[in-house]
This record gives sequence, C-alpha cells and structure tokens, in this order.
Amino acid sequence: MNRRKAREYAFILLFQYKFQPNDMQDILADFFAQYDAGEQADYIQDVVEGTVKHIQEIDAKISEFSKGWSIDRISAVSIAVMRLCVYELKYCMSIPGNVSVNEAVSLVREYEGEEAAPFVNGILDNIKKILRV
Repeated sequence: MNRRKAREYAFILLFQYKFQPNDMQDILADFFAQYDAGEQADYIQDVVEGTVKHIQEIDAKISEFSKGWSIDRISAVSIAVMRLCVYELKYCMSIPGNVSVNEAVSLVREYEGEEAAPFVNGILDNIKKILRV
C-alpha cells in the first residue's frame, strides 16, 4: 500500500469517527483486521489517533480560517479531510505541506465533488501558511 492509499484509508476512518466517536479503537482494530496496511500501518494509526487526540485544537484552527462557517456546517467529507490535513501540517513535519494540502484537495474532489475543492483548498492553504512558516 502506498502513502496515497494510506491517506485515503485514514480519511475514511476519520469520516467514520464523526458518526461513531466513541468507537475509534474498535474501528481501527476492525480496519487492521480486514486490510494489510503493510509499511503504512504506523502512518495510519498515528494520523488517526493523533487527529482524534487533538480534535479540539484542529477544529479550532479550521474554524479560525473558515470565516462564516461553523464546523457543524461543513460537510462530513470536507471536515474529515481537513482534520487529517491539519494534523499532518502540524504534527507530521516529514510530510511536505504542499503534499498534504494537494492530497486533501484530491480526496475532496473524489469523495465530494469539484465544487468543494476551492473551499477546502483555501482554508488548508491559509492554515499551511501559518503552521509551516
């Protein structure tokens, strides 16, 4: 499994978190029982658990840059993608910021549609400028 696919799986797991926040450990365990993540297992575990651990801080940063939009108004797909990207921007310094943002925008295009991409890109690009000076 390559990093792109691992990021997609991490996004899907974080999407599930929105609907089952108390079951994240079970969701992760089920995922690893069904899929062989290979060398990407540590990445998936780290970003999912890290995002959940820092969810309030990440949501605050997204809220700060999504002027006029509360977290509750942002679609489940977009918020899951943005949470993952903000976690990578803040805590995964080995991943270039442009890669995190570009991959996030690609995921939004694939799972939500082209119309959501500029919104997500604008927020994440501005967050990247602050977190990756």
